[in-house]
Amino acid sequence: MLAPLVVLLAALQAVAQEARVVSLTGAVSVTRGRQAARPLGLNDAVENGDALVTGSNSEAVIRAADGSSVHLFPDSHIIFNEQSLDLREFLHLVLGSVKVHIEKLTGRVNSQKVTTPTAVIAVRGTTFSVFVDEEDSTLVAVDEGVVAVSARAWPAEEVVLLRGQRCWVRRGQRPTQALAFRGRSERADLIPARPPRRDTQRVMGRSIVQGTEIRLPPPRPRLARTTAAGQAAK
Repeated sequence: MLAPLVVLLAALQAVAQEARVVSLTGAVSVTRGRQAARPLGLNDAVENGDALVTGSNSEAVIRAADGSSVHLFPDSHIIFNEQSLDLREFLHLVLGSVKVHIEKLTGRVNSQKVTTPTAVIAVRGTTFSVFVDEEDSTLVAVDEGVVAVSARAWPAEEVVLLRGQRCWVRRGQRPTQALAFRGRSERADLIPARPPRRDTQRVMGRSIVQGTEIRLPPPRPRLARTTAAGQAAK
C-alpha cells in the first residue's frame, strides 16, 4: 500500500508546482518536446522546456508555483523554466519582450536567471523587463530590486542595475553602462536615458561598464485581456 501512496504524493506535488496561464489575449501557441505546436488556453499548465509564441495582437501572463510570473507581450518567443547547473533558469527569451516578477521567498533566497541570445540576467526577488530585437540585442530595465547583467561572451563582467536603471547587451559587445529611465520598465526603450549618478558607478563592488545605446521599435498599444476569473480587463 505504501508504493501507490508515494506515487500519488509525487503526482500531487508535480501538479502543485506547475506554472499556469492566468491571463490570455489573442492567440498564443505552445510547443512541447517533439509535439506539434498547439493553441495555449487560459488555465493551461506550462511545463519545463515549453516553447511559447505570442501572435502580433496577443499577450499572456504565466504564473509559477512560487508566485513568480512572466508577462509575454506581442510577437514574443520564450522557452519556459529550463534547468541550469548554477541558478534556476526561469526562462529564455528568444525574441520580443517580457516583464518578469521573481517572488521573494520567506526564509531563503529565490535565485534565478533569465537568458537571451546575448545576455545572462541574474536576479533575486525583483521586477524587470527584457527586450530582444531581431539582431539579438538585449535591453534590460528594472522596476524593483537589483539585477546583474552580463554578456554571454564575458560572464564575469557584470553591470548591476538598480531600480529605474537599464542597459543594453549587443552581440559581440560587453553590457553598456547603467542609465536611468523614468516610468514603467516595459516602456524603457521609448524614454531618453539620463546619465547615471556618480554613486551608481560602482555598486556591490562591481564596476559599471561604459557603452552606447540603440533603440527598439515602439511597443503595440495595450490590449483588453481575459483573466482567470473570466472577466475582461484593460
